Amino acid sequence: MPEPNHVPARRGIDLEAIARAISEQRRIFLGFLLAVVLATLVGSLLTRKQYQAVAVIQLMPRAGQEMTGNEVLNSDATGYLEGRDRARTQIQIILSRSVSEEVIARYNALGRDVIPSTLAGVEGFQKALSASPREDTQLVEIGVRDPDPERAATLANLVAEVYQDSNLESRTDAARSTQSWLDKQKTGSRAEFADAAEKVLTFKTSNNLVDIDEAADGISTRMSALQTSLGEATSQRVLLESKVAEHKRLLAKEDFDVLAGMFDDPGLQTMAQERARVMTESAQVLAEYGQQHPEHQRAEGRIKQIEGLIAAEVQRNIDAERSQVQTLWRQEHALGAELDRVKTELAKRQRLQGQYSELKLNEDRARRLYDALGERGADVGLQATSRLNDVRILDRAVAPTRAVTPNIPLNLAVALGVGLGGGFALALFRHRLNETIMTPDDVEHYLDTPMLGSILSLPAEKAPFERALHSFNHPRSRSAEALRSIRAVLQTFPPGGRSRRLLVTSCTQGEGKTHAAIGIAVAFAQLGQSVLLVDADLRIPRLHELLGTPESPGLSEAVAASPDAEPWVMRTRVPGLCLLPRGARVDYPNELLSSPALERLLANLSGVFDIVIIDTPPAAVVADAMALARQADGVILVVRRGRVSRVLAAQTLARLRQMGARILGIALNDVPPSKESVSHYYDESPRADRRAAK
Repeated sequence: MPEPNHVPARRGIDLEAIARAISEQRRIFLGFLLAVVLATLVGSLLTRKQYQAVAVIQLMPRAGQEMTGNEVLNSDATGYLEGRDRARTQIQIILSRSVSEEVIARYNALGRDVIPSTLAGVEGFQKALSASPREDTQLVEIGVRDPDPERAATLANLVAEVYQDSNLESRTDAARSTQSWLDKQKTGSRAEFADAAEKVLTFKTSNNLVDIDEAADGISTRMSALQTSLGEATSQRVLLESKVAEHKRLLAKEDFDVLAGMFDDPGLQTMAQERARVMTESAQVLAEYGQQHPEHQRAEGRIKQIEGLIAAEVQRNIDAERSQVQTLWRQEHALGAELDRVKTELAKRQRLQGQYSELKLNEDRARRLYDALGERGADVGLQATSRLNDVRILDRAVAPTRAVTPNIPLNLAVALGVGLGGGFALALFRHRLNETIMTPDDVEHYLDTPMLGSILSLPAEKAPFERALHSFNHPRSRSAEALRSIRAVLQTFPPGGRSRRLLVTSCTQGEGKTHAAIGIAVAFAQLGQSVLLVDADLRIPRLHELLGTPESPGLSEAVAASPDAEPWVMRTRVPGLCLLPRGARVDYPNELLSSPALERLLANLSGVFDIVIIDTPPAAVVADAMALARQADGVILVVRRGRVSRVLAAQTLARLRQMGARILGIALNDVPPSKESVSHYYDESPRADRRAAK
């Protein structure tokens, strides 16, 4: 078994704990939800109905070659900067105060009813007015909300008409002012174009650049040919110099055979062949007659003569190669000088060509500007006379038949979402504000103590003695199973075969510690073990009442008489379960419970019974439990759910540990059965128990 004070790690989100918290605060949750839904429903029913009429207009970019003064050089192909920026701008114009004032004036002129033209009236109309684009289209929807559907339609159509008229007026005024500006710009542009053209002509004439493009291309071709020739001459010279050096090296080594093969000289090759023949004859004579033979001497002389001729011929060829190297050097120098001259000429031509290109560019720019001003002038003149409008009323508004507000289904759906979310948050918040121990998670998180298990709630209408022996009378019930789960945990402590003394206490009165002690004792007795319940609550004893035995004699008499307590032990109706009641009333309970005589008595009882369970007064009320804590093998603290604060429970545990008690864990009492614990196998009726017994 793990250490009693070990707290298991908390992992993830405990959905079951959240569900239990919501269940605990269900009244708050349901009350908040109901309040939000009812308030929304009442508010929706009391809200005055509003009707929205919608007129649809189209922003057409190709109604004419329109432009404004700022778009002379930066306009797009149609004369307007189209896109979302323009749509947003037009929507703001529709929603502007000037348009609203004109709409109100036209509506009042109809003589139906009067909309105040004051600032408050205009602002009120603007709140009812809306305009929005249709996605990926050039359409804009203009909506007006009003309690009267006919008036809403009339106002929406008036807004579209006023905007259409104001747009046409602004475009016509812009065209006229732009045309005047373009005329001035065109006059200046004509002069600039003429001046630029004159400068180009003068420059070409003064620098003889009539054929500037062809001349530059011819010089570039000459320079490319010279560079190629210079490269070839340099390559030949370098190659020939390397050959001369190699020939000199072989000549110095007198490697005549190799030299004869390197030159394309028939005479040199003939001499090399003759030298080889004579050397062969000399070798034969040397082999037959020796080195001093006259024939051998004549052969050696002939060889030297031939080698001298070969050396002279090789030197003549090397001299010829040197002469050719000098020729290539002179050729390279001449080509380099000519290339430099051509480069200088080309650079001069390029400088002139750059100046010419700049002048030509200025001329072309001036021509394009002059042509553009002429074209734009014609476009603006067309607009000023044609009065083309790029705003068209596509669909006129009609009187709506259904109100847009209040939208009761939508409002109720939103209220339901808000009520659920807000009720959930409020329930969790109130649960967090609750300082009592409510769940097993609270035990492990706030008390740093493991859970032994939960003791399930029993119906309040049952008599106290029925609730105390419920697990005995209904062994197949869920509450009995919960007590057996606590027993299973306690069986692992302590190891070994000796008997165990378990002390059961609580923080305050009314937490059900006595019922818990009886339930745990019954669970051990059902295993066939001998179990003794000791009523150490000398102030308010109850075990004898719940188990149906006399109150005395009991513990007080046994302590006063002798360590042998068997004469005072009483049997109960539960097989294997005995009771040592309180006995006679004593004046100083704490002194009796702290006495050595009680310690000897408990030691004697531990030798007789397998399990000794001691019921004591609440540990946070009196010190009796503290006095007995050291004499028990382990302490079980019973905590009633929602009854004891976290602070008091933690202080009680700390005092028990300070007295040397070993806390086995906490049994959480009065826990409602969870859905997971419900099973058709378990039935709390006596009939089911009888069926199980059969």
